[in-house]
Amino acid sequence: MEVGSAMSESQAETKSATKSKPGQLSVDDVRSLIDVCWKATTITELMPALPKGMKPRYVHVIDAVWHINEPNGQDTGTARVGDISAFLGVTTPSITKLVGEMADLGLVVKHADATDRRAVTLTLAERGLDIRRIYVEEYHAHLSQLLGGLTSDQCETTVRTLTEALRLMQQDANNR
Repeated sequence: MEVGSAMSESQAETKSATKSKPGQLSVDDVRSLIDVCWKATTITELMPALPKGMKPRYVHVIDAVWHINEPNGQDTGTARVGDISAFLGVTTPSITKLVGEMADLGLVVKHADATDRRAVTLTLAERGLDIRRIYVEEYHAHLSQLLGGLTSDQCETTVRTLTEALRLMQQDANNR
């Protein structure tokens, strides 16, 4: 046996201690997953600075409103708070609060729904459209070039993995 190629007894014990049972991740795998989540947080911190008073969540809501309204054009408000919360996978009360703040900042415009007076539809104000152009369209175009060495499969696997990890951890938190 070559020197350095054999695993020491203590290394073997450590490795076997981190092995997982069937249907269970090893502690090392969990550590790696949590570490990459921290890296993902760092990635979001490297995004361009937003204007004063802007929250990163506003950009997500702006993009959701844009996508929901897109089939009918940006001048026709079809996006409702419930649609946005479903699009983003977050609670309706949190979107309601954000939309109120965003309307006050001139990012979105609220419209009374013609068929249901209690309902409100949203369009993007000019400032909201500008924010989307700069922080979504232009930045994503830049990232598509920067990250060109990644494959679609790598991106899809990352998205599926993190989405499922979040779902399982949220479910666990709700059950506690």
